[in-house]
Amino acid sequence: MVANILITLLGGLALFLFGMKTMSDGLQKVAGPTMRTILSTMTGNRCTGVCTGILITGMVQSSSATTVMLISFVSAELLTLTQAVGVIMGANIGTTLTGWIVALFGFKFKIIMLSFPAIFMGFLPRLLGMQKLVDWGEVLLGFGVLFLGLNFMQDSVSNLKDSAAILAFVQSVDASTVTHRLWAVAIGALITMIIQSSSATMTITMTLAAQGIIDVPSACALILGENIGTTITANLAALGASREAKQTAISHSIFNLFGVIWAILLFNYYLQLIEYIVPGTLMDSTNGKAISMVALAAHIAMFHTMFNVINTLLFLPFVKQIAWTASKIVPSDTLKQRPILQYLDPHVITSPPMALHAVRMEMYNMIKEVKSMLDMVIQLIEAPATKMGLVAEAISQSENKVDYLEKEIIQYLVIITQGETSRSEAREITSMIGAVHYIERIGDRCESLQRIMARRYDQKIDQSSEATKQLLEISHTTRQFLRLIADNLKQPSPEIMVSAQGLEGAIDEMRRRMRDSHISRLNDGCCSVASGLMFIDMLTAFEKIGDHAYSVAEVLGNTH
Repeated sequence: MVANILITLLGGLALFLFGMKTMSDGLQKVAGPTMRTILSTMTGNRCTGVCTGILITGMVQSSSATTVMLISFVSAELLTLTQAVGVIMGANIGTTLTGWIVALFGFKFKIIMLSFPAIFMGFLPRLLGMQKLVDWGEVLLGFGVLFLGLNFMQDSVSNLKDSAAILAFVQSVDASTVTHRLWAVAIGALITMIIQSSSATMTITMTLAAQGIIDVPSACALILGENIGTTITANLAALGASREAKQTAISHSIFNLFGVIWAILLFNYYLQLIEYIVPGTLMDSTNGKAISMVALAAHIAMFHTMFNVINTLLFLPFVKQIAWTASKIVPSDTLKQRPILQYLDPHVITSPPMALHAVRMEMYNMIKEVKSMLDMVIQLIEAPATKMGLVAEAISQSENKVDYLEKEIIQYLVIITQGETSRSEAREITSMIGAVHYIERIGDRCESLQRIMARRYDQKIDQSSEATKQLLEISHTTRQFLRLIADNLKQPSPEIMVSAQGLEGAIDEMRRRMRDSHISRLNDGCCSVASGLMFIDMLTAFEKIGDHAYSVAEVLGNTH
């Protein structure tokens, strides 16, 4: 009997977790562009951060996914630690939506009647090849599997009363005293750490309370523990990551831990507040069963929501202090050298929208590097005899870095394709691979420009003032093109192709005009043949940079 109960409970739990992950993955694919926009416009305002956390977690239905994403963004310096703390507070509120879904649907109907139609309707788009609806189908499929798992868990929990040993252990959890509350909090935290899903633990808690196996105060104490246990996912994700990432994970733990402390100390008053918000008798005193499972589940869901809302309101003014405390627990290493790869994080690779956002930011890092190479080339054009050796070495190091970034980004994109991706994401990945290659080619052209300048310097070949003026003109226009790409990688604009066509046309026209001007100088004897050949080679290199930049702009324009 005990074995059957445990097998059914664990099997139901596995289905619940699988359904939760499937639904979360589907929601991330559906909401990917929206999430990217939210992240790209995130500000340092703590209230905006809280709203962002609520919105993103509400969309993906996983506070752990949001927190892990935050860790990668803080590690990449896309967000400051203070910004991340505000988002974490919002994520804690957003994750309570799962409890409300279970409370309002999981106990209101015979959920087996909901799960099978949802599973069938969710699988139908994939069966019929309806690619535009596959991601939405995945959401519905996950929803159905989630409730199928919940049904099995409910059945196994209802059978707990037939096992005296298990029943005695479960009923040993209560919240009658502060000591007992601490014990319940510890159990809730431990179970959540093992399962790594506060939503699953909360669902089990709701089911136990609905069956009258534990009372409502005990269920609420377990939920407090679950809020501590859920932080383990973020701390595990931060292992081996940067100090900033560890500080973000610690901030999450600090926020939840201090929240649980005040909730335990004011436990009875807090329960009275919830009873005022959700009035009504919940349990039948004669048989210990819930008068209304829906009302009892809503009571517990409200406890969870209000805990996180009140906790956020209490600690929102102290966001900087929480970040400061985390920085003291895990101090920063000011001497640490910044890694070449700043944004690619293995923890978000299973979420294509987040992974592709990280790739865009790494491409931004890459285009910044080639832009700095072009700046050094311009420096050599202006003053070819100034520190030629040092500039040449710096350009060579940047070229090696760009080559490395190309290899790592493409490898990361290939790994993304090995998971579940939508058609639009698959097209974007293919385009990004091409764009990364074009950016690397721009780096090659910058290096070839440096070599031409070095050869001119070594052979002591003079360059006319008119040629220098023209080279600076085309180089500055080319630099403007690279700045356009960098700006659109960070803040996408649908108007990029209008600007790109203008710049690419301007560079082509400059090359034609400057080539004709050069021929006139040769005919007038104003420059040597050797100098002229180098001038033509440099014009060609700048035109090629413009061509490659235009190809990158096309990719960016098509993926908005």
